Amino acid sequence: MGIGLEIRDPIHGFIFREPHEQEIIDAPIFQRLRRLKQLALAILVYPGAVHTRFDHSLGAYYLAQKVSGRLLKSANERRLVRLAALLHDIGHGPFSHVSEDIFEECSDRGKLGLKPKQQIHEAITAKLISADKDLSYHLSTKEREQIIHLLEGTSGPGVLKSIISGPIDVDKMDYLLRDSYFCGVQYGIYDVERLIDTLVVHEDSYDRHLAISLDGVHVLEQFVLAKYYMSTQVYRHRIRLITDEMIVRGIMLGIKKDGISWLKDLYTYDGSDAFVDNYLEWHDERLTSELLRKETPNGYAKDMFRRLSNRRLFKRVYYGKPQDFGPATRRVLFEANKALFTKIEAKIASVYGWDHNLVLAKKITHKSVRTQATTNEGQITVMKPGEKSVFDEESALFKSINDAIREEFVEVYAPVTYKDEKEKKKLQEEYHRDITAMIEQLANPQEPLPLNVAAERPSV
Repeated sequence: MGIGLEIRDPIHGFIFREPHEQEIIDAPIFQRLRRLKQLALAILVYPGAVHTRFDHSLGAYYLAQKVSGRLLKSANERRLVRLAALLHDIGHGPFSHVSEDIFEECSDRGKLGLKPKQQIHEAITAKLISADKDLSYHLSTKEREQIIHLLEGTSGPGVLKSIISGPIDVDKMDYLLRDSYFCGVQYGIYDVERLIDTLVVHEDSYDRHLAISLDGVHVLEQFVLAKYYMSTQVYRHRIRLITDEMIVRGIMLGIKKDGISWLKDLYTYDGSDAFVDNYLEWHDERLTSELLRKETPNGYAKDMFRRLSNRRLFKRVYYGKPQDFGPATRRVLFEANKALFTKIEAKIASVYGWDHNLVLAKKITHKSVRTQATTNEGQITVMKPGEKSVFDEESALFKSINDAIREEFVEVYAPVTYKDEKEKKKLQEEYHRDITAMIEQLANPQEPLPLNVAAERPSV
């Protein structure tokens, strides 16, 4: 790596770059990532979570250096993996992953020709890599095409794709350590050096695959558990879930109810150059400040972002587990689409006299830790002397876990206030009883709604 081209990173120490890679980092399209927080408004519960997509992209790039340097013989393949890791997040919008739900609402997947599981921010990433003038100056057309194919997993050796996007990819390796550090928790800690040392390449007659040696089973257990605990304790923390839902609902109401045209333009991806030119101008702070300007008319979006800015958050008024419902309701509720939850929101609002636009009902699922060891990318191969196996067969710990066990629950958020803890406890008990009955009735319309549902009105 080039002498003098280094950044001191709090997670990995010094990160060295080649001069051409530094030029990409200095490009406006990459510098924009400094203004996109990695964990959206997690700062409202973890004040130290101020790190950005810029930090994370450099961390993923650093780990791609280490992994590719150890496993790949081809200099061209190593370079491609490093560049793909560096650029993998440039398509994110304001508030990062929170934007994805809004893209899905506003964009036409059919016209865009997206694959079933392809996220819209990934399509935007491909568009930016292929069309950005600064990147085209530093990377050839062929290189940009190769990076896009690698990020999409559509061509090239399987081992390259797995390093960038797979059960043990450099993306996860970095964000678990980084998010844990900046949130001030220990849940995401694992031995990254040992994990990398135990990665191997398995080659068959068809392809080259990323695998792990038998010696790496225990550190892989540590890695998967870190992912599980970060998911349950940080990424799906109650306040994090509430703020994410408030951002999505506030923006959607700004588009549909307030008629804010620039919001609609920002989140309606159509594959055009005009969209991209506008998109690159937006980030977390600009979106918030534009909505809160005096000149912006009062409306749902402005009110919601004023609440977020002042930490006047919605309260969780309901938390329901599967055992709270009858068997018929469980079957319907935890497989339900958005339409049922819209009905639940409307029913709750009508009973309590709330604005139905400000009632947020959400189904949340935590997959079993054993399931998280595979994810959508498939099983993790373990190489043994003279044969191969899979991780959840070689791990005594994970083999003992029932794959069918998963945590599921329904939450409802609303802009309520309580006079004191006594009133809060009383109302929450009523909410739980009455909302459970409403959900039972909506999931099974033949069942009558109990007569005692929600006589009192809380303050809103």
